[in-house]
Amino acid sequence: MHYVLVMNEYEKFTELILEKVETLFKKYETDFRKGLESTLSPVEREAIRSQFNKEEEFYTEVFLHFVEIHTSLENLDYIPVFIKKPFRKSKAYEEAGITRNRYLRYHVEHYIQEEYILLERVKTFLGWFSHQLKNEGRLKDSQFVLQLRDVFEKGMNNIRLLRRGHVHKARFDEERLSRLTRFELASIASQDEEVELVTTFLYGRAKKELSEWIINNNKNLRGVINAIFGALIPIVFPSQAQVVE
Repeated sequence: MHYVLVMNEYEKFTELILEKVETLFKKYETDFRKGLESTLSPVEREAIRSQFNKEEEFYTEVFLHFVEIHTSLENLDYIPVFIKKPFRKSKAYEEAGITRNRYLRYHVEHYIQEEYILLERVKTFLGWFSHQLKNEGRLKDSQFVLQLRDVFEKGMNNIRLLRRGHVHKARFDEERLSRLTRFELASIASQDEEVELVTTFLYGRAKKELSEWIINNNKNLRGVINAIFGALIPIVFPSQAQVVE
């Protein structure tokens, strides 16, 4: 229930852009199907797209940006599912040296990476959109979109700084994971059952706390995304301006 409420405006934006794409598909159905063929050259693809009028070209670009953003949001939701899933030893994992701790660390680091990708995709979309509005002489709207980009970037600032640390340091330093790594190495080296029990306990606790942190972080992130796309609706879809107001 909480998810539906948080994502209300984002879902509205989703419905509106999909309606635009559906209209395009119906109008250019044959060419769209041809466009799916991998054998088409870039020139042929451009020829198909050149049939679009200015409005159709605009909504095509909005849709392409939106798909990338939506994909990142979905990826962020997948990660806690992988973390919470019981770790199963396998021959392939053993050969690759993948332990339960390394599996957990991989997904946490991947989460940080994916969140940074989302940040860049939203910034790119808003920057492109602001430029389009400026070219159309809609200077007030253009400036407003840049302000939205600044608000979003500031809201994601901690994630960006964490990403920088992840890139420039040897490894992402999360205390729970670092402590778990130390115990895991000690357990392997000593073959001590008590150390192994402590390692198992620390792994279970880290797994639970980190998955909960990601889930809560995703809710907060979606709240920000919801606000950004809600503010964009009357600008991207002028016909909705009075509805939103």
